[in-house]
Amino acid sequence: MESARPPDRPASQALPANAEHAVSAGAVAPLNTSSDAGRPPGSRSLLWAIVLGHAVKHVFASGFFILLPEIKASLALSNTGLGAFSTFRSVAGGVSNIPSGFFAERYTKRFSPMLAGILVFIGVFQIALARSVNIIDATIYASLTSMLFTAYHPPALGVLSRVYYDRRGLAISLHGTGASIGETLGPLLAGALLLVMSWRMVLQVGFIPLAIAALVLWLLTRRFPIESGSSTVADYARGFAGLAASPQMLLVLAAAGAFAAAQSAIFTFLPVYVREDLDKSTFTVGAYVTLAQVVGIGAQPVMGYLLDRVGRWTVIVPALFGLAGALLTLYLTGEGPMFLLGLAVAGAFLFSTTALLVTAACDVGGDNVQATTVSIIYGGISAFTALGPLASGLVADPFGVRSGVVYASPMAAL
Repeated sequence: MESARPPDRPASQALPANAEHAVSAGAVAPLNTSSDAGRPPGSRSLLWAIVLGHAVKHVFASGFFILLPEIKASLALSNTGLGAFSTFRSVAGGVSNIPSGFFAERYTKRFSPMLAGILVFIGVFQIALARSVNIIDATIYASLTSMLFTAYHPPALGVLSRVYYDRRGLAISLHGTGASIGETLGPLLAGALLLVMSWRMVLQVGFIPLAIAALVLWLLTRRFPIESGSSTVADYARGFAGLAASPQMLLVLAAAGAFAAAQSAIFTFLPVYVREDLDKSTFTVGAYVTLAQVVGIGAQPVMGYLLDRVGRWTVIVPALFGLAGALLTLYLTGEGPMFLLGLAVAGAFLFSTTALLVTAACDVGGDNVQATTVSIIYGGISAFTALGPLASGLVADPFGVRSGVVYASPMAAL
């Protein structure tokens, strides 16, 4: 199914004062510009501040996966136990999409303190996780951290999608590029820090860069002119249900779900496979995962540009099959140059595909309900993300971690 790029809306076609009620009760009309010159002052600072915050967030999100082998050993977890731990984290992240989508839609003009506060509290809950002494406490605090990782998306992407509605694919892909930068740095930093300190100390010292990033983001965006909606909880619930039942949205959700299951399985068990089966150091684990992400830094803007130019599904479908082929290569080659090539190719798609699917979902939702749309697509992604590690863990215990990794290939192709 082909989805054409959204038509450009001339800047001269201003929406009437009451247009925000035309699509859904309480929704806010998009900022009606078609060039950087016509956007509100500070639009570029807004874009790069949100990208910066997203990059920092993903430093910690990706670095956490490098800590998993150490957490597994410290808490004496089986592969199934580790998969269940990751599943609880993913479920918590998925649940947080619903309230965060509402607050992002209802209090859009408060997006700046919202995003800054999310970064600060990620640091707070990481400190609590570092002090955990059993799997129950660790699961609770890891789940709270996961909720905040996910809660960043609705306010961030909702604002970007409205301000850059005519370049939505590129703007969301740049947001994803921030994720790739974070995913590149996070494993390296985590792997290097684990050489000189425990996983608990790594989590605690992380509060400092998170607090600095939160302050910078708030200073750059606190005066950006954007209005909030007036949606009630009932309005939001109706809009959420209507979008979620849309056939077009269901198609995007199905593709996103299969991709998310594959992605989460790889993120959970690839570090364990490299650490335990290939017997590599923690730094090498970080380097391997970094290789899997570094290609995405350059790939995402290119894919975002193509997304706006040639259509959504023309780019999305080949990306999913490319990821499936790369993951199969990891299983077939074991260790060596082809294994590293498979990691690099997989890295081109692991985060760029998320941005492609989010853009397709935002097209379905329309300009006036962007935060709601983002909460739906990330809610769906989180639901399938929750299943991926558990299913992969059930495969890995009897057949080996390598088999748990290959499970992700057919999921991506679905």
